Order: sequence, then C-alpha cells, then structure tokens
Amino acid sequence: MHYFRPKRVIKHVATYVWKFLSTRFRLTSYFFGGRHHEEEYTPKTWRGMLIQPNMAMIDAEDVADGSFRRVPATDNIALPRDMRATVAVAENGEPVDDAARALMALQDAEANKAKRSIKDDYMIVYLPPSFRYRVIGFITLLWIFGAVLIGFGVALPIQLGRSFFKLFTSREVHDGYSFIIGFYLVWMCYLFVRAIDRLDKRRQRRGGDGPRADLYILVVKRGLLWVAKITYMMLSLGVIIPILLAIVIDLYIVLPIRFTLDPTLTPRIRIVDTWALGLLYAKIAFHAHRIQPPNRITRGLQHVSSLLYFRASCTDFFGPGRL
Repeated sequence: MHYFRPKRVIKHVATYVWKFLSTRFRLTSYFFGGRHHEEEYTPKTWRGMLIQPNMAMIDAEDVADGSFRRVPATDNIALPRDMRATVAVAENGEPVDDAARALMALQDAEANKAKRSIKDDYMIVYLPPSFRYRVIGFITLLWIFGAVLIGFGVALPIQLGRSFFKLFTSREVHDGYSFIIGFYLVWMCYLFVRAIDRLDKRRQRRGGDGPRADLYILVVKRGLLWVAKITYMMLSLGVIIPILLAIVIDLYIVLPIRFTLDPTLTPRIRIVDTWALGLLYAKIAFHAHRIQPPNRITRGLQHVSSLLYFRASCTDFFGPGRL
C-alpha cells in the first residue's frame, strides 16, 4: 500500500470523474467556481446533450437559462447560524429583488463586523435549471461508478488468482491469496504493456527516416534480457546470498556456542532451513541499518547502489553497449 500509493491514484481518478460528470450536468461553476459560458445554455438537440459542452458547438436555437447565486467561497465566514448563506443575484452580482438585497446587506454587515473581506468570502456561481435533480443525478452516477469500479477492482484480481491456482492444484484456495496473486498479475500485465509502449516509442525516435527494427523481435530480445537479469537477481539476492549469510552466522556465532555447550555435537546443514534463516537475518540487518545513523560503511553502500541504479537506468535508456 505504501509503494503503490492508492490514495494518489484514487484522488486522480475521482477528480477526473467528478469534472466529467460536472460538465455533463452543467455543475462545474457550482463545484469549482468561475464562469463556464458553454454550460449556461440548454441544447435543443440530442447531439448537444451527449457531447461535451463547447462554445463552438452552441447553436442559435440553444436557450440561455438558469440562475446565479452569491455563495460562500470558503467554509470560514462570519455568518449567524439562522441566516441563509446564498443570495439570488443577477449575472453582474446585483440582487434580483428587495429580499435578496436585504439578505446581502445583512451578510455584508456581519463580514464588516468581523473585519473580513466580502470579496474573499463570497463568489458568484451559476446554477442550471432543475438544480436539485441534477445534484441528485450527479451523486447517483458518482456512487454507481465508484461501486462498479470497486467491484471490478476486487473481482478481477480474485478471478485471475483463482485461475492461476487452478493450474497447480485442484483444491480451493482462500480468496485472500487469490486476490494477492491476481493483483500482482494485473500489475505485471500493466508493466509489460507499458514497457512495450516505451520500447516502441524509443524505436520510432531512433529510426528516423530509415528502416526501423521489427517490434516483435525487439520485444523478444529485450524480454529475454530482462528475464535473464531478473533470474540472476532472484537467484543471487533471494537464494545464494541468504544461504551464505546464514552459513557465515552459523559457523562464526551459533556453532561455537553450541560446541561450548555440547562438544560431541555433529553439525548438520539443512539448505531449506538455512535459506529461511538467511532471509530472516537479512531482514533484521536491513531494519538495523535503517535505525542506525549514517556512517562510512552505510554511505559507501548507498553510493555503490546509486551508481548501480544510474548504470542500469542509462543502460535501459541508451541500450546496452552505448555507455
């Protein structure tokens, strides 16, 4: 959850959907402020109702309707509890009748009494006709979209995870494991498609006007190279180094203590147990490294890792053999 940062993705998607629905319901001024003249007309054709509002698409038959309100521009305003916060005004901000003028005068008096700026506390927004029903429809569609998106986001990884486990066992696996495996499968598919797209764009930029390499062959070559690198990293960092680390700790720390307690002990090495202990030791060392203040050794390791990362990034960008 910390790596993928779902809050940022959810906020980006929610903002896009919110703005999209606001435009269709002509509520952009109400939600985000400002004047949006293309939303102040009611289209008379189905084409104008379905497409996104645009000033260039306004026909002579479209009718300018709706109303304007002076509303609070922030939640922190000087206003008594029983006083209304909105005032019906014209397009230029003038009250439409005496009651609205009196309410506006009371609001201005409260703002001056609290030594606040009336211009900063209030703003003029446009309200389309059937405003209440538009807000209800907006909330309903937003809820439906969120429910469908959440259901799809949960159901797709679970189905992929179930299909993955069916390849290896006929037993029913808990959906928690299916969801985790399915999530990583979806993530791998996304990374794979993104890598192919970046590779194709790089191929087109380097080709110029001359002949370009075949994308299929390029994907196979780079894919095999990537698989070889990942296999090497998994074997070295995930298997070999943990086993060697556990053996070193066992030989220099654990066995001398055990021989002191039992001189007749016959040492035995179990590879699987040693590998598991090595992973545990590496995890402990990693957390201990993060807790300790930086020193010469840690700075050296960080410098080496930065150089390796820079080397890998340049190799990925320029291609092998270009540095």
